Amino acid sequence: MSDSNWMHVAPPSVDFDALLAKFRSAESLPDLPASALQLCDAIDKGDAETGQLEKIILSDPAITGSVLKAANSALYGGKSNNASTVKGAILLLGQKAIRSIAVSVWVQSLVHQSKGSPKFDPAKFAAHSMFVGFLSKYLLSTVTRTKSVKSAWTPDELFAAGVLHDLGIGLLASIDAKLYEAAQSFAAANGKSLNQSFLEVTGRSVDILSVAAAQAWKLPDLFVDVLMGQSEPLLADKEVDALCCVNYAEYLAQRTGYALSDWRVEAVIEPEVEERVGLSPDDVSDVLELVAGLTTEFVAAA
Repeated sequence: MSDSNWMHVAPPSVDFDALLAKFRSAESLPDLPASALQLCDAIDKGDAETGQLEKIILSDPAITGSVLKAANSALYGGKSNNASTVKGAILLLGQKAIRSIAVSVWVQSLVHQSKGSPKFDPAKFAAHSMFVGFLSKYLLSTVTRTKSVKSAWTPDELFAAGVLHDLGIGLLASIDAKLYEAAQSFAAANGKSLNQSFLEVTGRSVDILSVAAAQAWKLPDLFVDVLMGQSEPLLADKEVDALCCVNYAEYLAQRTGYALSDWRVEAVIEPEVEERVGLSPDDVSDVLELVAGLTTEFVAAA
């Protein structure tokens, strides 16, 4: 691409430090749903009672619907569990799974309320985020069972972190619509992902913005660790295999109808990442069909 075209697609300079300061300020970020924050806070303190959680969940129809759907989904054992009440769902799923569901609900609420760039597609973003979350959960569950992988994170925790993995992109569309549109235009013109495009437009990774927002919201360290390491998991100091699950899930999302972009992107994956957590060729189609179905159900319920 010539310099003149580059100037047409992207701004000549980006004050990344000023942008980062906005992501570090809770006042600059969208408000999170109070019920989801209350639920996460109660669970993270470690002494939440079922009745307390039930009361918080029932105060929010979106969380209630998602919790009941999760308790009866294939990923949690299927409809034979017959968890028809919120209390039963809490006992069946466990508190970490409940927290993960709350996170998925507020992320979808966040993007659907975005009043930034008209080029941002909140439905596509929500579907992409949920797809990567569900697939990350499946992959970690599989490798801990079949490859003796050890992780301090549960599959449900990785689900929530996977849902958040592109948080910076979603917030950028609202906080700096012009930069988002410049990155999107450059990505479409060059067949790149939005993350790759942002790096070339600004010289910095959008993951830095994701981490700043997570810290401003005081989200659990798990989410910060995943946002820091999921793009280059093999360089991480810990939880390499779990981070590889998110990285590989993003790769498969790019190759299916759950990519963030409408244009063709040449998705690549490190061979070692695929060796660590990749699906066998015989399983790919069935697993993607399962995850796609769950994604459709949960996005519709939110």
